[in-house]
Amino acid sequence: MNYEYKSISLTPDGIRVKGDDVTEKLAALIDRECNLLAKDGWRLIAKIPSLRSEGAVVRLLLTFERKKI
Repeated sequence: MNYEYKSISLTPDGIRVKGDDVTEKLAALIDRECNLLAKDGWRLIAKIPSLRSEGAVVRLLLTFERKKI
């Protein structure tokens, strides 16, 4: 079976204050992107923190796969 892959980078807007907890913002972004891409057959297969600030993850790399059309 052949698959294709798509990776996207997510960063919540409005990070300004040192130590901001952006957990809820990242969760909402992940939900939104996963739901949008799922409509086209993509499924999330990996989440990788790609940027940290003051010990918190502020950017994620998400990788999706689907059966090749």
